[in-house]
Amino acid sequence: ACVTALVVAKDVSYLNKNWVLDAAAGMCTDFKVMPKDVCHGLVYSQGPVLVNSIRQASLLSGDGKHICHQVLGACAPQGVQSGIVSFPKPKPAFAVAPTHSGNTIDILHLSDWHVDDKYEPGAEADCNRPLCCRKYDDSPLTPKRKASSWGDYKCDSPVKLGVDLLKFVPKVANVSFSILTGDVPPHDIWLQNRESVIKEEDAAYKTMADGLPTKVYPTVGNHEAGPTNLFPTKASGGDIQWLYDSLADDWSRWLPADAVKAVKSYGAYTVSPAPGFRIISMNNNFCYTLNFYLYADRKDYDPMGELKWLVAQLQAAEDAGERVWIIGHVGPSQTDCLQNWSALYYQVVQRYSPHVIAEQFFGHTHYDEFAISYGPGAKNAQNAISTSWIGPSVTPYTDINPGFRIYKVDTKSWNVFDSETYVADMNQAATWDATGSSPNWHLEYSARKSYGAYAPIAADQPLSAGWWHNVTSAFETNPAAFQDYWKFRGKSANRLPACNAANGCAKETICNLRAGKSSDACSEIHFSVKRDINDDAEAADPTGLHSLYKRADPKPWNKKLCGLGAQFNL
Repeated sequence: ACVTALVVAKDVSYLNKNWVLDAAAGMCTDFKVMPKDVCHGLVYSQGPVLVNSIRQASLLSGDGKHICHQVLGACAPQGVQSGIVSFPKPKPAFAVAPTHSGNTIDILHLSDWHVDDKYEPGAEADCNRPLCCRKYDDSPLTPKRKASSWGDYKCDSPVKLGVDLLKFVPKVANVSFSILTGDVPPHDIWLQNRESVIKEEDAAYKTMADGLPTKVYPTVGNHEAGPTNLFPTKASGGDIQWLYDSLADDWSRWLPADAVKAVKSYGAYTVSPAPGFRIISMNNNFCYTLNFYLYADRKDYDPMGELKWLVAQLQAAEDAGERVWIIGHVGPSQTDCLQNWSALYYQVVQRYSPHVIAEQFFGHTHYDEFAISYGPGAKNAQNAISTSWIGPSVTPYTDINPGFRIYKVDTKSWNVFDSETYVADMNQAATWDATGSSPNWHLEYSARKSYGAYAPIAADQPLSAGWWHNVTSAFETNPAAFQDYWKFRGKSANRLPACNAANGCAKETICNLRAGKSSDACSEIHFSVKRDINDDAEAADPTGLHSLYKRADPKPWNKKLCGLGAQFNL
């Protein structure tokens, strides 16, 4: 049924593409999915690219089911078909990680900044739009809940919250450098365009540069584009060079000239902060399921040649005896990453771990999470080869506390020996205003101390992928251990839905933590749909489209906090 709907939309688009967009915008408004300005902004900014991709796709030859699965969850997974990656050299026979120096430094991990320069204290914090704490044309004169000056659980961060966070960091860490795993603009994606994102990004990077005395190594998030999510490929056409030029200019305050030049190509670069150590910053928006440009040719598994570039960088690092961190925004373990691309990336990780790749760092989910990559064969501690650290968001959007991480990193192996997450309790924001105080930034937990209580670890050993596997084993057998993780996942806001063995959430979550590639994840695609046999709905919709589908209720613990899922409260 989903494929049929795509075929109909494709056929209609050849007669008049605007008819498809107008119908989608009308349905969104008429069925009160969102207010009219949100519906129209999303449909007319995102829709043209999706319609163009549908027109180029072979919908009845597999492309239709692929799109329906990856975007809507309406069809079963189509299986990984991406083939085999070619490597310049075979993996060394005795590929082992180096020894540790015993000396550690502090590294700051920021992610999902999402600071809103239009945030207005006193505005409605419980509004009828995806992003609140702003003045809209139909905002009530008397808000139901006034936005504090420091933030709210239904809003992105006000500028002052980000500034205060940066002021706090030196009190708890002597930071050598920072990584920023993407997403600077706010979540008003129905309004985002080239002009708005450039302005927001320029201001945000200046704020970071003013607040952090050390270098920051950023990545490109899906919100960096305007319209959001849409990163054209060489084959698709479309202009995104303006973004890469703008980012190159913003990042030039931290990056060397050769890295700045690479950013101008497609937003990726490599840099060496210290001898024997290299950071590879990837533009993973070319695996993002809501980058609709990617559906025009689903057999182009590496649409920008970035994976080939990654292999070349890792091979050079192997030849030079360097250790590598890979940083990006959308993680290859997340269901938001296309399965074919993720499978290719997973082959690369297996080839260059554990002797070259020391750690991987991503963002995007807003939650405090991790994921484990394994070698070929069984998923056990002995076969675990790399950890994907997923950084907590600065934004409290939605129902989580703002936070950041400090890593204790060995200066030879470049492995993480501890991960400390700091948060501020957003439920106290009104009190901060009333008393003239500031956010109560504090250590939420140390991964080594908190999880080491359940999975003991020697003092001279890093938080390795094998140890993290042991932590997930403790989650399986010890409900208290898992509940600690679930609390930390939401940064101790205690606003996440219940997750335990009885409702199936714990089993699914543990499976996802062990998913080094998106096809291994146990969570279903979030935009699931089901047939609607409601006669009233069918009668109210003369197009017949709404009578085919309505969104199935998602599992409450699976809520997306970024992208279209957040916009439609899915």
